[in-house]
Amino acid sequence: MFLSKLEISNVRNLESASIDCHSKANIIYGVNGSGKTSLLEAIFLLGRGRSFKHRDLRLVVNRQSDHLIVSAKVFNSISQASHQLGVMRTAKGDFEARCDGKNLQASVELAKELPIQLVDAHSFSLLEGGPLQRRQFLDWGVFHVEHRFSDLWRRFQKLLKQRNQLLRRGRIDEDCLQAWTAELVPLNEQITEQRKGYLAQLEQYIIPVVNCFDGLGEVTLDYSQGWPVGSMIADVFKSDRDRDIASGTTSHGAQRADVGIFVDGVAAADRLSRGQSKLLVYALKLAQAAHYQSVTGKTCVFLLDDLPAELDADNRADVLAYLDDLGCQYFVTGVDKQDFDYSQDNADKQMFHVEHGVISNG
Repeated sequence: MFLSKLEISNVRNLESASIDCHSKANIIYGVNGSGKTSLLEAIFLLGRGRSFKHRDLRLVVNRQSDHLIVSAKVFNSISQASHQLGVMRTAKGDFEARCDGKNLQASVELAKELPIQLVDAHSFSLLEGGPLQRRQFLDWGVFHVEHRFSDLWRRFQKLLKQRNQLLRRGRIDEDCLQAWTAELVPLNEQITEQRKGYLAQLEQYIIPVVNCFDGLGEVTLDYSQGWPVGSMIADVFKSDRDRDIASGTTSHGAQRADVGIFVDGVAAADRLSRGQSKLLVYALKLAQAAHYQSVTGKTCVFLLDDLPAELDADNRADVLAYLDDLGCQYFVTGVDKQDFDYSQDNADKQMFHVEHGVISNG
């Protein structure tokens, strides 16, 4: 899976850009504020329908325009065919997405067409941040390899929202509370089962990736399901009833799940240096990509923002070499062109220079 032709219109300072992408390495360099990250943001918009920098897309649309457009030809290695994928967002919040001219109903359909792995400065909260970041990491993998997960999670979120709204009312409708609670029980169980199954598979891919990098130690993952181990979620809901009403929210469930990430039996955030933590995040993302490729036969697209600022030269080379071995297309940004001189022969990469929102081959 890779982008062959990318068209960008009015994404921040990128007013109009058209680039022919390399199927493997795409290296983007330029001074800070030139538009390098905006190029990655445009690709992310194409695969997720949203920005990785701001929830408010009015900040992403160029100030001189009322809408942005990103489109690309996406080559599928399984079908050996290209698809035209495009998104349009307006400053008012309107959204359109199309694949080969056919309207897509939700941004989740974009993710199926263009699986993207992003690593930027905020990605390191995977180890040091709260459970949300680790659930998002986990659910990226489950979503892309378990066909039923998307529908399960959508139904779960809808019911959870309804239950929480009911809990916040002054007067509880017991029939509704019991009905929505009963529907949530099997969804909690199925989501948990799929997450656990995915993590068990992923750990087998983490080991060889970690072994490619020096000094990381033995990495293990531990899933916390979001309610006490050994308890049935139906029983937990019953015992939580008064607590949930008092707090106005559902205290336990899959929405409270977490993933413990350990190195040599110690929490990774406590065990590793800052540099090692960054390297481990890359290793976890690479392991996900390897597992995804093994299950689906497809590769995902990597967006690596300011790689030289995050890793030293040797580790940068190791990360890019692993991506090359996987056959993943990647877009990597940096300030200095020289930071990428060690990477592939010129025939195996495409260099782009960005200056004042203008992208040129370089």
